[in-house]
Amino acid sequence: MSRRIVILDSAKEELREIRKYVRKEFGGSVWNEVNAQYRNSFRLIKEDPQIGSCIDELKEIGIVDVRYVLVRQTRVVYQFDEALVLVHMFIATRRDFRTHLLKRLFAR
Repeated sequence: MSRRIVILDSAKEELREIRKYVRKEFGGSVWNEVNAQYRNSFRLIKEDPQIGSCIDELKEIGIVDVRYVLVRQTRVVYQFDEALVLVHMFIATRRDFRTHLLKRLFAR
């Protein structure tokens, strides 16, 4: 069963920042490759959201419907149910997930 995928506005902004950075540092052709990898990951997540890895910090408190997949050095963090996949954030693997999550939660 294929689910509908929705990228939250905050995640769209993060993706725009990634695009801007990759284009500036590596050029448009590299961005096209990276963008194709993002699109492929979205397709795979829609088909089978269980494909992603659980996030240890969330699993510890019983949240197992939030997962991530890697696209190069970026974690695509999403939540899913039977009909919908919500992409919550794009976060570099070098960043601390817990710190980033708390910053996002308290920035609202």
